Amino acid sequence: MRTFPPEPIEKASVDELRNLQLERLKWSLAHAYEKVPHYRKKFDAAGMKPAHLRTLEDLVTGGLGAHYGAEPWTNEMGKQIEARTSLDAIDIYGLSEVMGPGVAQECVETKDGLTIWQDHFFPEIVDPAKGKVLPDGEQGELVFTSLTREALPVIRYRTRDPTRLLPGTARSMRRMEKITGRSDDMLIIRGVNVFPTQIEELILKQPELAPHYLLELSKDGPLDHLTVLVEIQPGAQDAGCAARRTLD
Repeated sequence: MRTFPPEPIEKASVDELRNLQLERLKWSLAHAYEKVPHYRKKFDAAGMKPAHLRTLEDLVTGGLGAHYGAEPWTNEMGKQIEARTSLDAIDIYGLSEVMGPGVAQECVETKDGLTIWQDHFFPEIVDPAKGKVLPDGEQGELVFTSLTREALPVIRYRTRDPTRLLPGTARSMRRMEKITGRSDDMLIIRGVNVFPTQIEELILKQPELAPHYLLELSKDGPLDHLTVLVEIQPGAQDAGCAARRTLD
């Protein structure tokens, strides 16, 4: 069998590879802007030019800005944010595969779930195991079909996000229940489905506990054991020590 020596790029260092990626990304964006009217229109509408790209980190979906500005929260954390500030804490939902943030958003008038902008997206809830479409009100996996995307439409895209569809309130469009976790984040403890956000809800109801925790899953023979390590709030009794509780 003949063998061939690797190309230089196959042995490139991380820095060399990132430099090449940046060089080629700049070329790709400039080429798209100059040659493709559709992309030039999108760039101009966003107030951006290819020359604005300086580093690889400059290439983010807009969702990362929202993510860095306000980490995902439980209902209890949202209440605490509102109690400590003059802000209205509302949820916004999106995913990079569909368009980023803005697929659905909670209405400030009601704060009772996220209104799906059904003029652009068709939502479904399916049984994650069988793929069968479930009626509104039943818990399952959220599936989206885009209605107005041109270049990269999504057709019955499985999000892996468990939720349920609800009738409209502040708007006529249907709502989706708050996402409590992803199906691939779910823990199965002794046959019971457990999401980390459910544990966070319980932690935040204890004023002496901080919203910083670690979940340790272990086995004692055939039985699962979940240990929750939680930080104590500054000034609380035994401050500086971790609160250790086992959920059996």
